[in-house]
Amino acid sequence: MKNFYLPEAAKIIEVVREAPNVKWFKVRFVNKKIQQNFHFWHGQFAMVGLPGYDEAPFDICSNPLRSTEYIEFTIRKVGRLTSRLVQLQKGDLLWIRGPFGRGWPSLFKLPKKNLLVVGGGCGFVPLRSVIEEAAEQLSSERQLQVFYGCRNTEELLFENRYKDWQKKGVKLNVIFSEEKPRNKTVYGAPCSYGLVTKLFDEVEIIKNASAFLCGPPVMFKFVLKKLKEKKFADQDIYLSLERKMDCGIGICQHCACGEIYICKDGPVFNYAEIKNIPNIF
Repeated sequence: MKNFYLPEAAKIIEVVREAPNVKWFKVRFVNKKIQQNFHFWHGQFAMVGLPGYDEAPFDICSNPLRSTEYIEFTIRKVGRLTSRLVQLQKGDLLWIRGPFGRGWPSLFKLPKKNLLVVGGGCGFVPLRSVIEEAAEQLSSERQLQVFYGCRNTEELLFENRYKDWQKKGVKLNVIFSEEKPRNKTVYGAPCSYGLVTKLFDEVEIIKNASAFLCGPPVMFKFVLKKLKEKKFADQDIYLSLERKMDCGIGICQHCACGEIYICKDGPVFNYAEIKNIPNIF
């Protein structure tokens, strides 16, 4: 029986600076059997830590179809633990336990064939795993549209993946809130200036689609309004609510909202099941 309280050592095999205070890590468990048996669902998270520096929940942003080969995390420097984590280099060790939580629903079990993904800021991180998986399964009958809102070009995440996603059929649009783009495209993706909600007026939304959202709490209110204007039903909208998570397994109650625990019952929720919970965003 797996002990979810016991962290396992993982070695960093690749590091990339994504933004001024953000780094992407590809890691592999030191114990080969653990890696070969590691499976996660897109949208789940893991507890990542260092001895003497505590641990914290981080989204697994790699392709779930590659889960037995490696795991990827994107970490932003915001406190004591993350300040140390972003200093780590290739060959260094960190400790992982998980995966935890409920992720995004299966793409093939959604009532709608197509998918609209909307991410804002670092909220784009937990959406990367679903984009990576979905990009490999697109066809003429299944489309993926991605709206990504970012402050400026310096803060862009995963730009080295944009062209590959688009080659596979992903319809990616990027919008900057603090910087007017000099060109009409960024790494091949159409871009513009304003808030992510502006894309709903500029770009034709794919039909017969479900929507996956993740971003700052203030973003949800306005994106949900746009989705309702586009006739998206509540049951076709899913949100990742990651704020306030701490222990990862629903014991500390730090993430409790009404009768639900974000880390244990989520972090991904269907909008229909949470829309009446006060102060959920």
